[in-house]
Amino acid sequence: MRRWLARTGAFFGVLAGLPLALGAALGAAERWASGTLYRAFGWAGVLLTGLCGTPLHETAHYLACRLLRLEVTEVALFRPVAGREAGVLGYVRYRAPAGMRGQLAVFFAGVAPLLLGTAAILLLVLLLTPEVWDGAAEALRTLRRRKRVRLPEVLGALLRGTARGLGMLRGFGVVRGFLCLWLAGSAAMHLALSTADLRGLPWGLGLLLLVSAVLALLTLLLRRDPARALRRAAAVEALLFGAGLGLWLLVGAAAQLVIWMK
Repeated sequence: MRRWLARTGAFFGVLAGLPLALGAALGAAERWASGTLYRAFGWAGVLLTGLCGTPLHETAHYLACRLLRLEVTEVALFRPVAGREAGVLGYVRYRAPAGMRGQLAVFFAGVAPLLLGTAAILLLVLLLTPEVWDGAAEALRTLRRRKRVRLPEVLGALLRGTARGLGMLRGFGVVRGFLCLWLAGSAAMHLALSTADLRGLPWGLGLLLLVSAVLALLTLLLRRDPARALRRAAAVEALLFGAGLGLWLLVGAAAQLVIWMK
């Protein structure tokens, strides 16, 4: 029973706990940096950071609504002009049926940007900077020889592999690197969810807890240890959210410096 509870907690932490905690920190950084950007550069500064991330975020909501058969009433993937007054670059409005099915659909439609955003970032890195992808993959492969690997070691290996891959960029590869940094960085900066995105959170957390319990039971019955896979998943989550958080803090600090110099 103790092992089952421990594994359930580990699965739930990776599926829900860590993304929510990191997402909350990312959202706070986004609100602060966006306000600072607006004071420093006006609406143009806000547009620059949201040019890629906002349409991707809203597209994820829209696709999830269509997949879950939620009635979409209005869509604005990116509105650089109209969004200035309301301070909202994009949105997807929809209606959900009452009951448990509707609440679960609202939850998954709300968190869809986490899934699509993560997939988009990984795809951008793979296509634009395969050197970085290969470096990170090789760094993770070196950990296979160890019997016990901790989360900081996995995260450290990812960071070292990423840095090694970036160091291999030459010539046009440097251009690819900057393009990937802008596109993937914008996507990472907009992984955070708004309050409206989390309307179905209680029902969603209940479902994720049930899924975690089932996965924990299956791994015990099959005598599989999920620790290594969970650490890798947690490290990827930390790296992606951490990249977005770091970029928002860096952009916000630069904008604050511009305000002080005015």
